[in-house]
Amino acid sequence: MRIAALMILALLMVLFGAELFTNAVEWLGVKLKLGQGAVGSVLAALGTALPETAVPVTAILLGRGNHASQEVGIGGILGAPFLLVTLGSLILALSLLLTRSKVRNPTQLMVQKHSFHRDMSFFLVAYSSVLVIGIIRADWLHNVAPFALLALYGLFVWRTVRNSSSGDDEELHPLYLQWKAETPSGGAVAFQLTVSLLAIVGGAHLLSKGVEQIASLWNLPPFVVSAILIPLVTELPETLNSVVWIRQEKDGLALGNITGAMVFQSTIVPALGIWLTPWQLNGQALLTGGLTLAAGALIFGFFRLRHQLVPGILIAASLLYWLLPLQTVASRYNVVEAWWVSGALIVSCFLLSFQISRRVRSA
Repeated sequence: MRIAALMILALLMVLFGAELFTNAVEWLGVKLKLGQGAVGSVLAALGTALPETAVPVTAILLGRGNHASQEVGIGGILGAPFLLVTLGSLILALSLLLTRSKVRNPTQLMVQKHSFHRDMSFFLVAYSSVLVIGIIRADWLHNVAPFALLALYGLFVWRTVRNSSSGDDEELHPLYLQWKAETPSGGAVAFQLTVSLLAIVGGAHLLSKGVEQIASLWNLPPFVVSAILIPLVTELPETLNSVVWIRQEKDGLALGNITGAMVFQSTIVPALGIWLTPWQLNGQALLTGGLTLAAGALIFGFFRLRHQLVPGILIAASLLYWLLPLQTVASRYNVVEAWWVSGALIVSCFLLSFQISRRVRSA
């Protein structure tokens, strides 16, 4: 009962912080004369990535070389992009379907094509490199990789800001903590950003603690806890911010918020993990990474072929999320049925993707 009450309070903190943050970061973009692409892919992604970055890094640093702590850290690092590209896609699709029933075009996301292409290209290259580094046993590669990933993210930020236009003239909601309808001051924007981030980080920390206590009762492996359960709560800021923006018909911000966070989580955070640990990936880690790349490639491939994103393809990609927990249950508890369900999910994913592709092509 106490754990449940604590998690409800923490969830309310994250919800409150996400609403404040989306409002403040839009005004920050106005102050910095940035377009929606830069606001969603860089500012929003950086701010909301704090909780899921803090959990694995803290586990590694405070674990002092403990194997279980390293598993928690690596699981959190690989699990964050995994959840974003799968369940994040599902939330985007459901938000679109539930909030666009009466608008002009509810069947697809209004994608900023250049921004989406840039974000997904950087993500797939960076995340693939992170997995390769975890397989190849080469000291020189391990030493160079963190700096290469940092440089890659620097290139991403530079290209995002350079190609972002500042001509978005959409009317913004007044800053919540300004209490005035006029243009807020820079200090008021900074104050609201600080309050929102404190609420997000504090709520995510409490949620993580609650999830860890529940997971200990279930006797799950450390990697599974960190790769599935911890990102499930620490990634709430990205997904909740995107729901707010989908509701406001700002699809560019909503999608850029998630894809920008995916780039951050596949460059900066793995760079820290590679620097602080031996970064030797086990079978579960490679499965997580493979499913992440498969979901990302499915979404990006469909976009390249059809030049649009529809809810159906996002839902198809989200089916891959369930393969990791099913594989864990099947191998840990010898549940044969879980293997059959996993196979059915894979077949369903590809059949659904094929059917959606044909339908879009004929439309």
